[in-house]
Amino acid sequence: MEYYISKNNDKEGPFTLEELAAQHITPDTLIWTVGYKEWKPAKDIPELADIVFSTPPEPSQQPPMPKTWLVESILVTLFCCLPFGIVGIINAVKVDTLYYGGKYEESQYRSDQAKKWTLWGFFVCLGCGLIYLFFLFCAFLTGFYFF
Repeated sequence: MEYYISKNNDKEGPFTLEELAAQHITPDTLIWTVGYKEWKPAKDIPELADIVFSTPPEPSQQPPMPKTWLVESILVTLFCCLPFGIVGIINAVKVDTLYYGGKYEESQYRSDQAKKWTLWGFFVCLGCGLIYLFFLFCAFLTGFYFF
């Protein structure tokens, strides 16, 4: 039996079953042979199952997963600023769920939001700590002690 394949809307062939194996066809490659009314995907032709499924599928072109910022958000919540850290955690836990759900742009957005709130919490805490140390230093210099 001879088969024809469609590559880039061009008909190629005829090929025998053995020659078709060398053509690196995929499950979605369109095939036609005598007796078919129309072109069929290779996955729908039983005698081509060994050829079609013997080659590995193309790897997905999925973008890399964005950073979740979960650990950092938890640390900011515990040691720095509770409200900012909680908002960071809420955004951080959504990153991987959205990513594995195929919503890459929204996953990146949530990652950016988690980063923003985590860094805001850290810097607010750092600022408050520096102001507190400044007042302690001033109190030490003036001889006024709080404790």
